[in-house]
Amino acid sequence: MRYLTQGRADPDRIPPSPRRRAGWLASRPADLPDHLRRHLDALVASCPQLTVLAARIRAFAALLTERHGADLDVWIKTVRGNDLPALHAFAHGLDTDHDAVVAGLTLPDSNGPTEGVITKVILWNPSCQVPPRIRLLRVCAGRLGRRPGDSVAVGLGISGFKPSFLAGIESVRQAHGSRLAMLAGRPLTGFALVRFVEDGDWFADCPVVLDFDGVQVEVCHSKLDELSMGWDTINTAATITGWECFELTPEWSHSDERLEPFVRQELREVALLEWRPADRDLAAGTVAVEFAFAGDCLRIVNGLDENRIEVGAAQPDYIRHRLGR
Repeated sequence: MRYLTQGRADPDRIPPSPRRRAGWLASRPADLPDHLRRHLDALVASCPQLTVLAARIRAFAALLTERHGADLDVWIKTVRGNDLPALHAFAHGLDTDHDAVVAGLTLPDSNGPTEGVITKVILWNPSCQVPPRIRLLRVCAGRLGRRPGDSVAVGLGISGFKPSFLAGIESVRQAHGSRLAMLAGRPLTGFALVRFVEDGDWFADCPVVLDFDGVQVEVCHSKLDELSMGWDTINTAATITGWECFELTPEWSHSDERLEPFVRQELREVALLEWRPADRDLAAGTVAVEFAFAGDCLRIVNGLDENRIEVGAAQPDYIRHRLGR
């Protein structure tokens, strides 16, 4: 990582964070916009170690995408000949599970999606406790803990945020249906999301706050099927606390290209959408909240243990439950 922090930037520009530069290295060069690709090329060329690192990352990406498991040993041998200690540790891990890795790089089938879901569940489970020094990993994975007094794990350091999660269309409708219906006729006057200061990325684990002419609704999804909604409890003017020991700094933002077109529009209707696909789906029963305006619809949906913002027509696998006054 130290190689990623050696770039130089114009004094009047904020340099890209190491996290974002690492993302560029891990991306397909052809998928990056021209200006980012030029920036990455200049960054890689500025440091011999980074030049080698980029080459090894891209070579391993080829093993993954083209299923060249037979070439793994050559890649490992090459990496061990380079002065890149972090990659040496990675190569050692690959060698430890050599047969499994070769199979994963060769066979057409994979249990990767299943393992991803299992990892999410493990990170959420309150019984899987971790030391405070690595709590950030648990938080960034979407784990909203339930222990009183643990401000980062429970409320993510957000003033007034005390999530109360519900599962299932009926429980959400009974708890919040009437209040959601009463929002109809009000204009959306503002919104707030949490972004990281270092790179501007949206922290999708935090609640999406919508202000309808003085009535604030706070929507937050968790796990595969849980939804928390709050009313006028979060203070978006307050500093998010408890992150002083972490490398990322969250703060409230009132800028988002998906939400901005809806500001000052009158809300026509609110509906709860229940995900009911024809095929078997682990997320079946997930409840999304849809806000219908004159010209378009805005939805806050479950993005697999985090929030996702959607605009436009909903997918046909949703069952719409309209909320009347």
